[in-house]
Amino acid sequence: MTKVAQIKDVSRRESVSPILTVQGLGKSFGSVRVLHNVDFSMASGEVVAIIGPSGSGKSTFLRCINQLEPPTEGTICIGGQTINASKGATKQQLAFLNRKLGMVFQSFNLFPHLTVLENVSLAQRRVLKRSAKEADERSMQLLTRVGLASKANMYPSRCSGGQQQRIAISRALALDPEVMLFDEPTSALDPEVGLEVLAVMRELANEGMTMIVVTHEMRFAENVSDRVVVMADGGIIEQGRSADVMRNPQHPRVQQFLTAVRDR
Repeated sequence: MTKVAQIKDVSRRESVSPILTVQGLGKSFGSVRVLHNVDFSMASGEVVAIIGPSGSGKSTFLRCINQLEPPTEGTICIGGQTINASKGATKQQLAFLNRKLGMVFQSFNLFPHLTVLENVSLAQRRVLKRSAKEADERSMQLLTRVGLASKANMYPSRCSGGQQQRIAISRALALDPEVMLFDEPTSALDPEVGLEVLAVMRELANEGMTMIVVTHEMRFAENVSDRVVVMADGGIIEQGRSADVMRNPQHPRVQQFLTAVRDR
């Protein structure tokens, strides 16, 4: 998909109902407030890159969306389900989120005692109640897609970091989520190996997968995402079309951050 096509898609998406809406989101750990009054929404098929300095709340924001860190303020709405922080998520809502949201972490979090195929199939059998045959067939489709079909019967320790992260992506995709959340998926990888993972993510974006990507990969943010959101000090300080934010930031803090990143 060309960048022109991506821009056309953004214009179309802005006219449809959002797939995910966050309002007034806040998160505190004791007396430390790490997120405050965050408003965010995105349309189906949109790719949003979240950038900003370390400690700005980017990862916590993702973890609040999927309730790995229950927020202390605000609401999250996805697929017609609204979770209010003041009430907390019910078991049914958590199960619903597990079906709607896929998550890929900085660390791979693969089960070392299971083969690659078993790692990708396990959640399908437990969450989606697929048979072992159905789950394995789906797993092989996804492993083939990321170029790792030959690793299916190996254990994760026999795979490189980039391969393990691609396995983790396959595992998340296996549950057929509507939105994929990526928390700095290349930060633990050597730059060359990270390119393998970014290539898979770029392919997913081109195929129309709805994605939120917390990243320090500025080229990916500018060239692959439709929109860039910049966070600092626990809040969103600027957002807009990717090229606009990356090439002509308006907020002084964003200008400072991007200058520092590019001069490094």
